[in-house]
Amino acid sequence: MNADTTTTDGQVAAGPNNSSGAAPQLPSAADATAMPSFKARKPSALQSMLVGVVVWLLTRQSLQWLLRTLCPILRLPLGWAAVTRYDDVSEVLTRQDVFVVPFAAEIARLNDGEAPGTAFILGIDDPNQHHDQLKLVMQAFKRSDVEELVTPIARRSAQDIIAGAPDGRIDAIKQLITRVPLDLCVKYYGVGIPGDQQDFADATIAVSGHLFGPPPIQPKPASDEAAAYVRGVVDRAIDRELKNPGNADTVLARLVAMRQAGQLTPREIRAFLMGMIIGFVPTNTMAGGNILEMLLRERAFMARARAAALAGDDDLLKHCLFEALRFMPHNVGPFRICSRDYTVAADTPRATKIKKNTKVLAWTMSAMFDSRQVDAPLEFRPGRPASNSMLFGYGMHWCVGAFIAQAQITQTFKALVARPKLERAGELQRRGGFPNRLLVKFRPV
Repeated sequence: MNADTTTTDGQVAAGPNNSSGAAPQLPSAADATAMPSFKARKPSALQSMLVGVVVWLLTRQSLQWLLRTLCPILRLPLGWAAVTRYDDVSEVLTRQDVFVVPFAAEIARLNDGEAPGTAFILGIDDPNQHHDQLKLVMQAFKRSDVEELVTPIARRSAQDIIAGAPDGRIDAIKQLITRVPLDLCVKYYGVGIPGDQQDFADATIAVSGHLFGPPPIQPKPASDEAAAYVRGVVDRAIDRELKNPGNADTVLARLVAMRQAGQLTPREIRAFLMGMIIGFVPTNTMAGGNILEMLLRERAFMARARAAALAGDDDLLKHCLFEALRFMPHNVGPFRICSRDYTVAADTPRATKIKKNTKVLAWTMSAMFDSRQVDAPLEFRPGRPASNSMLFGYGMHWCVGAFIAQAQITQTFKALVARPKLERAGELQRRGGFPNRLLVKFRPV
């Protein structure tokens, strides 16, 4: 497999298949005491305030509507732009030859702890390289796993957590919404998490916030520390599986088997695991927290979700949950860097030239409320056509773990919303934009 990819700086981030043919080995990390430690830092009051203001502004549907109507392609000072209409957002996200991901070099560097690092599909814009690696990722993360492994693991985990709250009170974020993805990391991914699992979750959240936040994406000591901790946990799991392979039907066991078949190197195994974990735990924490907040705010949303859960209709429940998420998505849209001068919406009255190196927000939240393409966008309509949603991205970089995420979130909420008298027992608290704490209460059964 050729894992080289061109970064946003035009440099080549070489993958592990070097010209000598020698596969680099991972350092042994079997001894948990040798791993770095990590404790999340609390953002300053100023940082929290600034993040809150920006998120509040970008999620205002009135602002989105105004821009879609009067200035759908917005050019801003300091080399920024934003596209707001469905057609223009989809154009940006399907022209990866023009609008490249800003974190390509950084995700590869963090995978190995040094440059150039090992590329992962999230940061690969070349269609052929992306396709080649995607085939390998999907060989390890099988589509059949969703029903056979992910759904039962998530269901059991969520039910046990809810049953373990006999007084009917729980911090729905740390004790449930984050904990179920962590259980899947252990039981499905095959990555054991030593010590405090919340430390691991916090580290993945720190890396995610760094990689997928506003560009430019430049190395930071705090992000390096968080990535080193995640890397240490993953290396430890790989080392154990390499020494004693084939013990379970886990993603890691499959990856090691692929390595033995000559398909992967150890560094590629680590890149696959780190990429899928960092794209899973933080994103589902954000999505789950926002879904719960919307259900608690809107009684009609909660009533529809609860009815589906009590009826055992997982498909309807999934549609209810992700329709709620459309109103408060886990991100307002991905960022891209324009690699050359390009005109968006060419041959239309709104045609706008975006200059090379412009940082572009593909405002997917706004696109999902664009009535030109989405029927009655302000209504809560579970079961909308899939084309109405950009929650999992759009185009080549559509989320590779979308079906895993949908199953996990559906089973997590099925256990929660089925409880009688479910209501808020506190306000949603965030850390750096991510949900951090939300107390709820329900009548114990």
